[in-house]
Amino acid sequence: MKESYWIKHTKCDKHYPKVEQDLYTNIAIIGAGLTGLTTAYYTSKATSEIMIFESDQIGYGASGRNTGKITFQHGLLYHTLIEKYDRIFAKRYYKAQHDAMISIDAIIKEHHIDCEYQKSDAIVYTNDAAKVADIQDEYQAYLDLDIPCEYVRCKDEPTYMEAGLLIKDQAKFNPYAYCLGLSDILDERHIQIYEHSALRDMKQKDDGYELSINGCIIHANKVVFTCQFPFIDHMHLYFARMRPIQESLCAAKITQKQSNLMIINAEKPMHSANIFEENIVMAGNQHKSGQGTSQQHEDFEKSLYALYPIHEISEEWSNEDYFTFDYLPLIGKLDKHNADLLFASGYNAWGNITSNMAAKILSAYLLDQYSNYAMLTSPQRTSFLSLPFLKENMNTAVHFIKSKLQKGEFDYPLKKEAKQMEIDGHLYGVYRDEQDELFIVDITCPHMGCICSFNHVDKTWDCPCHGSRFSYTGEVIKGPAGYHLHAIGDDLNTVDPHVTKNRN
Repeated sequence: MKESYWIKHTKCDKHYPKVEQDLYTNIAIIGAGLTGLTTAYYTSKATSEIMIFESDQIGYGASGRNTGKITFQHGLLYHTLIEKYDRIFAKRYYKAQHDAMISIDAIIKEHHIDCEYQKSDAIVYTNDAAKVADIQDEYQAYLDLDIPCEYVRCKDEPTYMEAGLLIKDQAKFNPYAYCLGLSDILDERHIQIYEHSALRDMKQKDDGYELSINGCIIHANKVVFTCQFPFIDHMHLYFARMRPIQESLCAAKITQKQSNLMIINAEKPMHSANIFEENIVMAGNQHKSGQGTSQQHEDFEKSLYALYPIHEISEEWSNEDYFTFDYLPLIGKLDKHNADLLFASGYNAWGNITSNMAAKILSAYLLDQYSNYAMLTSPQRTSFLSLPFLKENMNTAVHFIKSKLQKGEFDYPLKKEAKQMEIDGHLYGVYRDEQDELFIVDITCPHMGCICSFNHVDKTWDCPCHGSRFSYTGEVIKGPAGYHLHAIGDDLNTVDPHVTKNRN
């Protein structure tokens, strides 16, 4: 994948070993992003029997690829929570997010983490007169929940505004540098981290779990999935309870001085911007994973030039997150009666702050402690019987069928291009790199069998059904798929959704 602005501009000389032998641990954390590292941070205050396993490198996933915002202002969320639940519930969620922001501030200051951390104001606004009523509803929700804010109207900065809500004293940082800072702390606490160590299989035993990683067996008493998506499903169909959403991101230099604001608009198309010093990172072009086009990305880039005074775009990349149907993350027990198997997912694109809240909930489970916020995010709360659930899974079914009916091309792609090609009666993905080398892989997703589409920004094969991503050479970048894409000449891909319990 293309490196994000944060990864490209952050020096990192540290590398962790990959798993090369059988290991034993009390707690195995799968995923070394913000949630996994922070979960280990809190849990390691009580025990050092923790190992973290990362399929790539620490912070290289969604954690190091976002806008860098730390804010409890999540679009127009709080009015929705009051309407869907009640004021007490919405107040507790706001308190959880507020506490998470304070906790991140405390960690950075206590451990002197160099991650470009600074306080910043955040604003959600609209320049559409028809959306002013929605801003006013959210403003009333802020008043009801005692969220300090200002109702504003503006003619020029950050852009023309019919109405907006400004919250002061939020924060921003370099999320990748923060991940590196957390890993330094864990090194000091003798917590073992392994990179390039992707989980391939997991079996439940009477005395815990056996994890298959790099051909080795990891024995663990407790397992936590902090890799955006639970690798094991156990018939809960979590992959059907969320919507995988990708977005485009760009970074650029600003030609005219702007306020160091964090901005998000309330209408579609959405754009979210983080302005800091002489730079801007902007996100937008949200679409279901594997269903975007290169033209949509180009249109998004043009919108950045239209909205802000910038030099040419210096970096472009994409990111992916999972959105739940009720706007709340899934954090807690995979199985209702088993506190030894945990996961966190569905952050709805607010992972920088939600990862801290998740880590405290997960750590409480691991240490048999009480969490004030566990019931807010319980994975067992979600229902199959909802209109968004039915619409999303109808979309998945349609794309599954369409993908199976696709006909491949017969001409090979040009340099830096990719095509779906029919070879020996089977559909393959073919990418030709800058050195004129061809990479041909079976693009049948090993999770549920959908046919992957090519992401022209990151040069990846992305599943349009449940969001699995693969490099053009076939390696798994992120699940729910647990297996790589086979190259032509090897066996065809094995489809295994890891739905049932694997117990030997």
